[in-house]
Amino acid sequence: MKVQFLKDTSKAIIPENLDKKSTLVLYREGFGYKLPPLKNAEFLEFEKYKILYQKLAPELIILVGANRIINPSNRCDFVFEHLTTMTPNIPKISIDNSPFISEPWRLWFHYAFCNCGKFNINYSYIIETEWKHWFYREIDDCRLSVNNIKNYITDTYSDLLKLIAKFSLSDIDNSTIDWYSQIKQNIFNKYDTPKLIIMNLLKEVEKKFEIGISYNSYLQNKSFNLPNLGIYRFIKEENERRLNIYNSFCN
Repeated sequence: MKVQFLKDTSKAIIPENLDKKSTLVLYREGFGYKLPPLKNAEFLEFEKYKILYQKLAPELIILVGANRIINPSNRCDFVFEHLTTMTPNIPKISIDNSPFISEPWRLWFHYAFCNCGKFNINYSYIIETEWKHWFYREIDDCRLSVNNIKNYITDTYSDLLKLIAKFSLSDIDNSTIDWYSQIKQNIFNKYDTPKLIIMNLLKEVEKKFEIGISYNSYLQNKSFNLPNLGIYRFIKEENERRLNIYNSFCN
């Protein structure tokens, strides 16, 4: 399989028709990834690869930890153009311990590297924009939703276990309702973008309730009980979305 999400990244499965090729293993230090024990492969930390890549001619490239290799801030570096649109004939395998970190649209990078999947997207900005519209509830569905994602991913193997985080809402009293209405009015008067409104609403309710929740709390595999306020309902729904997308790749 070209894309592999593994509890132990050293257990990568290399197809027999590829394991005899001149292999380059790219990885990122400092994030705890275990490297597959390939005897004849060349192992290169990605920062060094960025300097040398135009001089190399591997027949197979294995990326270990692409989630930590490419991100929104460096995705325009030319090295990634080289690894995707400029070298489609070099087979690649992407090995990671999670389908994505942070926003789920970033899982697209694995499929871009490996020239697989059915996204029919050449640049990450397209899938990111679609995700953002869905995140801010401007559209009702997205290619990444739990109902759709299986239609777009191919050539994927995973031994990850499903996450079991739970999110519930609890009743609130009238004084809390009044307090939240005032806070919301103040924030809407001060900010005019969804990002700032959501961020500051969450900041204010967290000051009061100290729950310690974020968009990625589902990764903690804990149960969260949240006051039934609009911003917490949004955070609950977003965690459930991400959990369901993540679990689409799990056994």
